[in-house]
Amino acid sequence: MTVGVAAPLREVLWHAPDVEFWAVDRVEVGSAIATARARYGRQMAISSPVAGALAEVNELLDVAPHALVLQPYIRGWVARVHPDNWERDSVFLLSGSAGAAEYRDRVQRALAHGSPRAFAGVLL
Repeated sequence: MTVGVAAPLREVLWHAPDVEFWAVDRVEVGSAIATARARYGRQMAISSPVAGALAEVNELLDVAPHALVLQPYIRGWVARVHPDNWERDSVFLLSGSAGAAEYRDRVQRALAHGSPRAFAGVLL
């Protein structure tokens, strides 16, 4: 599974956010894989929607962090995770219009309240 951020996050992140990776070998549902610097000095956690082995992190973000914002679905992905139990974890994932609506709501709440882990519970 490829983990990253959705396009609406552009409103929250800097043009070229500093990305710091946290995960080493394994991740659990909701555990931070990385953080990215957002506007006004805030940090946004990028969390895993599944439990599993961390297979790869996107090293491009070290030299071209703007890809996270400008190409989130192409070259700006954050990590790849091999899920332990896709059937169990995928039940809680949102997609399509329901996922987009939840994500936009979380972006707005993050802007209003400045929560650094605003997206920890969003499983898209």
